[in-house]
Amino acid sequence: MRAVDVHVHPSTRGLDRHACNYFRRDLKDIPISAEAFADLYLREDVKAPLIGWHPSTVTEGARNSNEHVIELATKFPEAFPGILASLNLSSEDPEAEARYAGELVQNPKVLGFKFHPPDQGFHPSDRAFYPIWEILQSGGKPAMFHVGFTVLGADTDGGSGIALEYGRPIELDTLARDFPRMKIIAAHPGWPWEQELIGVATHKKNVYVDTSGYLAEQLPEVFLKAIGGRLQDRALFGTDFPYVDLAKALASFDRANFKDAVKEKILLTNAKRLFGL
Repeated sequence: MRAVDVHVHPSTRGLDRHACNYFRRDLKDIPISAEAFADLYLREDVKAPLIGWHPSTVTEGARNSNEHVIELATKFPEAFPGILASLNLSSEDPEAEARYAGELVQNPKVLGFKFHPPDQGFHPSDRAFYPIWEILQSGGKPAMFHVGFTVLGADTDGGSGIALEYGRPIELDTLARDFPRMKIIAAHPGWPWEQELIGVATHKKNVYVDTSGYLAEQLPEVFLKAIGGRLQDRALFGTDFPYVDLAKALASFDRANFKDAVKEKILLTNAKRLFGL
């Protein structure tokens, strides 16, 4: 196994449209069929937990149900060893959502959970969600949270109703304090709050960071320095597919000025340890 890509969205036309509009990618460059998608990862010798997506109405076309991504992971286990499940945090019945989280925690295909606070419109530190975080902590499941800027709603009037404040990395500081046994992954380098993110991750040992959305040479300097140094044991390789091309992302890390041992941690061993692969 060459690497683990911790940040992968199965292709949907709703999600692909956002990716292609902002990153100026051609839709025809993105594999649509499940077979082509799996073949891409098998060809590069990379494994990827697939992200389920329970979106806001802004990105409804991007929806990927947990059932769908579990089906993909079951059909192509050599490429996709499991999933990062999603929850509806805008549900009018949070107790039912907590029960659903409890069911998902018991599913061996669920390696962790993924949340997008700006798109879903919630503060991770809101105590209303603490029963859910307790279930994840007790079940030993990592929780990934989008931090920083998002392409969703970008370059539209009013940002299509999406508020970036929900993605402030400092939100994870309170969460990491109150749930010290829950492994928390900050997805993306957190721009424009990358220093805030590094501060939180440096202070709270249960906070990890991923590189998704960027090639290695595009990462903010303070972030690059941190993952090559103090945070090297909690840094994870991610693409944010289909936003970033897998082969290009891997090549960029081959060129990056990391020691070989550090590069192996970021690309492979940290994620293997975190997700039990």
